[in-house]
Amino acid sequence: MKTSFTSTISVQTSLRQAMAKAQNDLVKANEEVTTGVHADMGVALGGATSRSIDLTRDVSRIEAQLTTNSIADQRLDSSEEALSQLADLGQKVLDSLAALTSSTSTLGDARATMSSALDSFTDIANTSVTGEYLFAGTNTDVKPLTSYSDAGSPFNAAVDTELNYYLSSNGIASKEDMTPAQMDAFLSDLESKFNGTTTLTDPPHTGLGGQDFWSTFVSDASSTDMTTRISSTEVVSTSTNANEQGFRSFVFAAVVGSEFLTDEMPENVRSVVSAKATTAIGKAISGINDQRSAIGLSSQRVSQANDSLEAQKTIIETHLNDLQGVDAYEASTRVTSLQALLEAAYTLTSRIQQLSLVNFL
Repeated sequence: MKTSFTSTISVQTSLRQAMAKAQNDLVKANEEVTTGVHADMGVALGGATSRSIDLTRDVSRIEAQLTTNSIADQRLDSSEEALSQLADLGQKVLDSLAALTSSTSTLGDARATMSSALDSFTDIANTSVTGEYLFAGTNTDVKPLTSYSDAGSPFNAAVDTELNYYLSSNGIASKEDMTPAQMDAFLSDLESKFNGTTTLTDPPHTGLGGQDFWSTFVSDASSTDMTTRISSTEVVSTSTNANEQGFRSFVFAAVVGSEFLTDEMPENVRSVVSAKATTAIGKAISGINDQRSAIGLSSQRVSQANDSLEAQKTIIETHLNDLQGVDAYEASTRVTSLQALLEAAYTLTSRIQQLSLVNFL
């Protein structure tokens, strides 16, 4: 009879190798149970790995687009809310002018209402969200409107310059001495400068002849709206700017009302001022509501784009799951088997280490 032997060192070496492989496989199996996808895509998918990478990249692109759209949504919602407040201010000014016509309000109350509305209008128009001014167009880091009531305001000074030049050019001692026709002519010229249909003259604006009144003294906004790409094929305006007609007409109406609806003015001249202001504030409310409609349309387009992107993401993730996904039951079974194998290996190693010839002598 012939016998052979195996040394304990060779058994231990084999066990160590088996344990190392089992531990490595257990780590991968646990990862697959946790993530639900193959631990090593290259090994599991082979030639389909590039397809998996492409689909993963598409999901990341869609998620990035959805993040961009959420920022656009925030800007649109903030713009719509601000425009709603501006429209309410316009209605407030219109109501105060109507009250004057029906003799249910004093001139002082009306002027105070218009002055307060103009200050509030300027503050709301200068609203910023996440460090960007909503109504500055592409000049998002620049406050759009200049305050009329601030001490030393260049806007206020420019209106005074226009008035004083008109009075001196027509031999009128003061604004209280203007006739209805003269007041109508002055306000029409001033409104055309606010609207940009006529430019500044030199004199009275030294060195500024030919320039635009609004952009020189009132607004630092860009007339180009902020835009955002909301899908691979669609770009929308995600705000509006303070150079639009609604803003110009509101400011004109509030300035004219607060400056010229005074007790010192003859009643027939005040009627001209009130009519001009009423017409202008009507244009302002209409213009602001048009801007609100445009913002609402952009919001709807962003919402539709998000729905489309979410649908695309779901389809791609379904394909990815089919490609990368593992059988959770099979992976759990592998984990259990590998844990049992390791336990057995640990037990056998412990017993081998306890072997000694002393026990047999």
